Amino acid sequence: MSDFLLELGFEEIPPSQLQPVVEYIQNSFLNLMKSTALSYSALKVSSTPRRFFLLASSVQEKQEDLQVKKIGPAKRVAFDEKGNLTPAALGFLKKNHSKAEDLYIETTDKGEFIALNYVQTGKATPDILKDWIYELIPHLPFTKTMIWNESKMALARPLRWLCILWNEEIITLEIAGVISGNITFGNRYLGLNRPVKIDSPAVYLSTLQENAVLAERAYRKEKIIEQLDGLPLENGLQIIPDKQLIETVTDLVEYPTAVSASFQEKYLFLPDKIITSTISQNQKCFSVQTKDGKLSNKFIFISNGNPDFSEVIRKGNEKVVDARLADALWYFQEDTKQPLEAFVPQLKEVIFQSRLGTMADKTQRIEKITEYICLLLHLDTQQKELALRTALLCKADLVTNMLGEKEFTKLQGYIGKQYALAGGEPYEVAEGIYEHYMPRGPNDSLPQTLSGAIVAVADKMDSVCGIIGIGLIPTGSADPFAIRRAANGVVQIIADREWHFNLFSLIHYTLELLKNYTQLTATAEQDVQDFFHQRVEWLLKQLKLDYDVIDSLEHLALNDIPDLIQRAKALQAYRAEEDFIRLVIGFKRVSNIINGEKEFVPLKEDLFQQEEEKILYSELLKLRDKIDLCLRESDYKGAIRLLIDYGVFIDNFFDAVLVNCDAPELRANRYALLKEIKNEFLRIADISRLVVETNKNEN
Repeated sequence: MSDFLLELGFEEIPPSQLQPVVEYIQNSFLNLMKSTALSYSALKVSSTPRRFFLLASSVQEKQEDLQVKKIGPAKRVAFDEKGNLTPAALGFLKKNHSKAEDLYIETTDKGEFIALNYVQTGKATPDILKDWIYELIPHLPFTKTMIWNESKMALARPLRWLCILWNEEIITLEIAGVISGNITFGNRYLGLNRPVKIDSPAVYLSTLQENAVLAERAYRKEKIIEQLDGLPLENGLQIIPDKQLIETVTDLVEYPTAVSASFQEKYLFLPDKIITSTISQNQKCFSVQTKDGKLSNKFIFISNGNPDFSEVIRKGNEKVVDARLADALWYFQEDTKQPLEAFVPQLKEVIFQSRLGTMADKTQRIEKITEYICLLLHLDTQQKELALRTALLCKADLVTNMLGEKEFTKLQGYIGKQYALAGGEPYEVAEGIYEHYMPRGPNDSLPQTLSGAIVAVADKMDSVCGIIGIGLIPTGSADPFAIRRAANGVVQIIADREWHFNLFSLIHYTLELLKNYTQLTATAEQDVQDFFHQRVEWLLKQLKLDYDVIDSLEHLALNDIPDLIQRAKALQAYRAEEDFIRLVIGFKRVSNIINGEKEFVPLKEDLFQQEEEKILYSELLKLRDKIDLCLRESDYKGAIRLLIDYGVFIDNFFDAVLVNCDAPELRANRYALLKEIKNEFLRIADISRLVVETNKNEN
């Protein structure tokens, strides 16, 4: 058994590119071991910004010899009339690296075939690994690549060294002009041209650590957390937790040292998120707050440099942070010299989408959709004015200095909120400007203000209807305008707010509005409806509702989303009860009988011949009135209970009455009766789509 080390040395690779490659290398090696039937005792695969490594312990030194039996072409195909081997037989021999004298005839149930039976000598593991490495490196899954020399190999960054060892021996190969050896390199601050010899795989990690490289990512992350937790901070100051930033800095350094620094207190005048965005997003530093939650002028950075020179490094980081905050302060002061509304006309200079106009056009549409939603919700004048003011200002921050310089683009909405507050806008308007982008992702919260919720729906409806309306329907792999996320946000907000309005009407209004700005496809309205059907289904799945319960409400999906959820939960609550299952079975029979019918005659009571059909209809009339009351009160459990009670009359009808009788007029009238029953049930749900277990002995 031998140990194996593969280290690929690069110039610094962006953090986002590291983990997918680590997983790829590991999976590729595991597949190799499986396909070659080689064993090993332990495996480590990890990365730093400058290297990927794989360490495998106690790897089997060669494959076992293998007894191989191969069946070739039929004997009649393998030999010609003179007994000579045909091209088919020669191809079989060539493929299996064999000679004619190795052939024998194998007799089977299907006839006679030429065959080979030989011992395949196992290959030496270093030879197998060498072939694997040649195949591995060109296919590393970097999302962005570059070509840096005449080899034309495309990788994320130039390949600088290869350290490949089989115990103490070098597995020699050359890739992209780099020859493998037993040499690696330590931390950059020790010198880029200072080679470090690795005597064996067993000492690889310890040798690197002696040269200021913690090569194992998990260990490096652990050390960063330990240092952050143990850093002495005065006056009860606390590092603001940021799990994502910890992940990022882990992939930015090889030998972490946590260092405390500070910026000038005058910058605390800026809104908090502008400061933390500068520190955390741009500079990858940790923000610090006081024990009562106020932002401090202290920050913590993770150095990759020589710990002995942390003071010099600290001053350099402070200088950069101060410069960035100075820019932000200038942007803020310049922008707030005028009210946020003054920026609205400049939105004419920003294109939303080439066929859907500018951001000014989009803002106009958002205002009109907002007004329509206010009408649907029957809001009073004061609340309507707040929502419309929010709609007018919601995109204005896009053309401010703060966002125009592209350094703070992730703060759109937040900048608008701060500028609105600075300009004296009502709090709900300012908060609504910030909230109208919510939810930004699957784990984001929903708008808390009514104005924010209304404008969020208006903005997202405009985007969804506009993009789909011009034919850019998202696919499984392409959704460049994030339309799926926007539509999810619409249905989430409507459900959360329990807004009882018809989504069909909002879709229709938005598309009619868009026709004033662009030409829509002939199928635009149906396409948007279908898209929202999918999003409503997605929402119901998030609520852990059964798929067939969702199917049973498909015909009501866009009518009233909060109402739909109540229906679904009521069905879910009843679906396991025996009497409800009997009802479903009876209703399936109703549906199945009339499913093929396209036209129905008007129902005539005077054609009822049997007592059971008369009772079925009279009870249906009573049921209709009772369900009317339940629907007015949104009492769906009560409505389902009424349907269950009515189920006995359906059963009695089928026991006594032959629906498909010989008399055409009588048969058509009974179809009409079943149609009326189905229509009544559909007011609640199409329970024929529910999957239930029935007694196998039942006829």
